[in-house]
Amino acid sequence: MAIYSGKQRILDATLGKFKDYGFNLVEPDDHFLELYFKDKKIATYIQSSVTIKLIREGCRNFLKSIMREVK
Repeated sequence: MAIYSGKQRILDATLGKFKDYGFNLVEPDDHFLELYFKDKKIATYIQSSVTIKLIREGCRNFLKSIMREVK
């Protein structure tokens, strides 16, 4: 079982491998989480209803969308 020492570490762990791709999860207040790719905000989530799966799907979908733009 992992032990986390701070909220940002929990947010980083929520991103999993997507943290290494340039994603960042920020808590602007007690009710919302914001998902960033580098310096661009790509999603806002309500903390009481968001899941780790939903956040990671958001990362995955964003990467798919930028890959389509490159082709």
